[in-house]
Amino acid sequence: MKKIFFFSFLLCVFFFSCSKDKKSIVVDPSTGKEVTMNINRFEDVLFDKNQQDFKAHLQANYENYKPLFNTTLDNQEYFKVISEFATDPEMISAYVQVKKRYPNLDWASNQITNAFSILLEDYPNTKIPKLYSLMFGPAEFSYSYSKRIIAQKDFIVIAIDLYAIKSLQDNKFYAQFPKYITLMLDSAYMVPDIMNSYLRNVTTENIPLVEQTIDASLCDIIVERGKYYYALTKILPNSSISSILRYTPEQMDWAEKNEYNIWGFIIQNGLLYSKDRVQYMNMISEGPTTKGLNGSPSRLGDYIGFKIVEKYMKQTNKSLKEMFETKDSKEILNKSTYKPKK
Repeated sequence: MKKIFFFSFLLCVFFFSCSKDKKSIVVDPSTGKEVTMNINRFEDVLFDKNQQDFKAHLQANYENYKPLFNTTLDNQEYFKVISEFATDPEMISAYVQVKKRYPNLDWASNQITNAFSILLEDYPNTKIPKLYSLMFGPAEFSYSYSKRIIAQKDFIVIAIDLYAIKSLQDNKFYAQFPKYITLMLDSAYMVPDIMNSYLRNVTTENIPLVEQTIDASLCDIIVERGKYYYALTKILPNSSISSILRYTPEQMDWAEKNEYNIWGFIIQNGLLYSKDRVQYMNMISEGPTTKGLNGSPSRLGDYIGFKIVEKYMKQTNKSLKEMFETKDSKEILNKSTYKPKK
């Protein structure tokens, strides 16, 4: 079977209406109309075993899921790829497990709706996107992990199978994921991941990410990341800080108990203003641990960045929009008066 996953089909945009859920409605400022934010589950369409004519079935659903296709189903090679994906025994087995894990996604739809309701207070021109889920399928784990959420102005797509990864360890397509990544692929992290991706790629699309520049210091990167984590605490008030930072409760407990030591490690090793990414990469990269800090989780720079921004926002009382538009990381650090207690 070809290693194809359906994020590659995200080349077109189409809007459609779905059945209303009173718990999942916001007003789209661009239209003034109520919009349902239910997650439309493409995997249910793709793996519907009751359909005798698969092509006719897909054609009937084509317009409703058009953002997930990159050409028409009349393209024989394209239709063959989809058919192979939908009839592959490993993928069928994975779909069964995903449905057991997530029989419905109403809870996620409602959390996302609430997040957009709050986000509209600071960004009133936000256009409400459509929500889709699908099965990612076979791909190299680091690639699929990095593409687990696709957020664009008009739609958001969630690789729902990756958030059921713990149920798929007997499946050859998913067994390759290392433990430190599977820990962060569960229901608690799904909505924070969705909103983090949306904030980065849509809400603040006009603010270049300093992390993507070659001369960014560790301070620049962790403060920038800290802004997004802080914003998530505001638009997802019912999500735990461990879920937002993508830590297990145990990892979060370690970080909180060792905050003074983490900061000391950064300062004593001259990492804070270093622009040598090789030198400070261990503070911001995914992995089993943060090198040099025994028993630690990874990305401890992210945790410190969040604490700096949290303190800064308490000191300045700025709006989220004002926070994101403040680009000077040194200014944020200095005004935060951040200094963890021993």
